Amino acid sequence: MSIHLTREQLDSYALSDGTIMTTVTNHGYLLYTLNMLKSLRPFGLDHKMLILCLDRKGADVLEKMGYNTICIDHAIGRFCPWNTKGYDQICYLKMELVYRILSFGKNVLLVDGDIVFLQDPMTDVLQWGKESGEVWIQNDAQNDQDTNNLCTGYLYLRSSPRMIELYDCVSAAGQEKYKKCAFDNNDQTYFNKYVKPYCKVNALPLEQYPNGKMFYDHLKSVRPDTVLVHFNWVKGHLKMAKMKEHKLWLLTEEEER
Repeated sequence: MSIHLTREQLDSYALSDGTIMTTVTNHGYLLYTLNMLKSLRPFGLDHKMLILCLDRKGADVLEKMGYNTICIDHAIGRFCPWNTKGYDQICYLKMELVYRILSFGKNVLLVDGDIVFLQDPMTDVLQWGKESGEVWIQNDAQNDQDTNNLCTGYLYLRSSPRMIELYDCVSAAGQEKYKKCAFDNNDQTYFNKYVKPYCKVNALPLEQYPNGKMFYDHLKSVRPDTVLVHFNWVKGHLKMAKMKEHKLWLLTEEEER
């Protein structure tokens, strides 16, 4: 199953600098996505997000709420924990979505649904547009000097012929490369193995863009300069428990229903 986008669609979804802010979800993951979107609401960005929804049930909810939604009617509508069957397909679709957007000459800000924003992310995104580099990405390590494992849950990519080529997961060669990463951290392994070595990558500072382990074990609370918290490093619905523990689960009981 392939993702079909048009230039007209992307032009209508683009932010002020032409960037496409996007995420992937399904009905089983919908509450996390809605929590992430609610965290963007104070900055007027929640309805700027282009949402790829895998199943019609989830897409119907999002469309009724006025969100920019593309539905591909995929069979996977359930919650798929990290590195389980189905999660590999979702990660592939994330990669394909990025590839399709880049191919239209648009920059991409890819956001996982288990992220909670505390500040307007566009402040930094607009600055990155003035700097040298091709990728800005969250670090999945515990110190800024360790950039061996960068996190594709939050990344900004500039469109260029080289980046389009590196993110090509749809050709026969690209699909073979992805197969080697399936169930081995999927798109994140693909990025670190097949993209990172061949372009200029900027790892985001951990205190401003903490991954889950960094936040749970070291920071433990948000700082004035924390842009977002990514609740990874836990499996299944422990994510929600962690968000509630740190008072970053924003949905009311009525919104959950």
